[in-house]
Amino acid sequence: MRSLFLSHNGMTEPLGQSQVLPYMTGLSARGVGVEILSFEPTATSPSLIEDLRARLKTQGVSWQPLVRSPSHALGRKAWEIGTAFRRGLAMALARRPDIVHARSYLPAVAADAIARVVPGAKFLFDVRGMLGDENVDAGYWTRESLRYRVLKRYERRLFCSADGMVVLTRALLRYLRSERAVPEGTPIQVIPCCVDTDRFRLDSDARIRARARLGVEGRTVVVYSGTLGSTVRHDPRHLTKEMSAFVAALRRLRPDTVWLVLTQSDPSELIAVARTEGIEGDSLVVRKVAPAEMPSELLAGDLGLAFIQPCFSKVGASPTKIAEFFSCGLLPVFNDEVGDLGELAAKGSSVVLPASFGTEAIQHAASSASSLMDQPYLQRAERARRIAIDSYSLSKIGVPSYHELYETMCSSR
Repeated sequence: MRSLFLSHNGMTEPLGQSQVLPYMTGLSARGVGVEILSFEPTATSPSLIEDLRARLKTQGVSWQPLVRSPSHALGRKAWEIGTAFRRGLAMALARRPDIVHARSYLPAVAADAIARVVPGAKFLFDVRGMLGDENVDAGYWTRESLRYRVLKRYERRLFCSADGMVVLTRALLRYLRSERAVPEGTPIQVIPCCVDTDRFRLDSDARIRARARLGVEGRTVVVYSGTLGSTVRHDPRHLTKEMSAFVAALRRLRPDTVWLVLTQSDPSELIAVARTEGIEGDSLVVRKVAPAEMPSELLAGDLGLAFIQPCFSKVGASPTKIAEFFSCGLLPVFNDEVGDLGELAAKGSSVVLPASFGTEAIQHAASSASSLMDQPYLQRAERARRIAIDSYSLSKIGVPSYHELYETMCSSR
């Protein structure tokens, strides 16, 4: 089998590094011929591109990077779709892929057109999430805006024309089936955001070193990893106020608690909110962490925070950090009504609180987390690790699921 993969996210970016390349190189290792066409940020250094191109070549993956404009103007995005179509079509006519695989909406428009032109090619729409509704729920668009209406129109077309689809959650699959948004015979694979359990792993010696380096030996460490949102309004992705309230509640039960924030974002707003809850000084440690450093830094933690305000678009959300927390032995603390996260409550090794984020709910979650911390570290960490391997493993779940879908689509010709 041969695959042409189109992505508007860059392969040099953290998301491409964690949620694209591991799958594509995994498919290549299974004998799939993989070509990638992606849009990289304008400031990406030529040396970084050449280093990555050479590394991918050794793994059997061919990569052609394009430049992504920082502009979000509708006309600019339309131009980028056209560029993806022209370059992707040339690649497809030269190699004749069996699968034209698109990650999210913008590349999917180009991939759909390419698959219609190239004889025998199948179009795989890797949905990820409901992009238009995500922008509405985040407050960036309205449902009356031109962008939203154009995207929803193309969404209906893509759902109907796709020869196969990938979604991140069973909740989104149930929604699409109930709304009859996708033709009945379309194969759809549910593949959550997975983790490389060889990189994100338990390592007691590395944990000791990480905690010493951060100066948090002997303390209860609550980790937040990833980008930071706004304190002006409730950001559907990052609830700084609610996370601060949880850490403060836990500190009242366990005064040794320290909040470790691993981010590349500007932390000034988080620091200001945390200070209002009395979290300051050596109770708050903020580090700018590159993706390659994240596995070793996470090992310092005991609990991992992933608060997300529920809204319609989050029916399709699968937070990568949840898988990373479990894989490194951290016990995640998260809210329900987001994707399939509510189902994790039955597996234990986590704290699930109602999405209302009320004072009583946060206090109860802090009490539950404190009780979990009374268990021996290795006992609780190994249970968390088992959940990662059984539910989020890249090698056991992610790559085999993609390969199975590829085979299903190719066999239907």
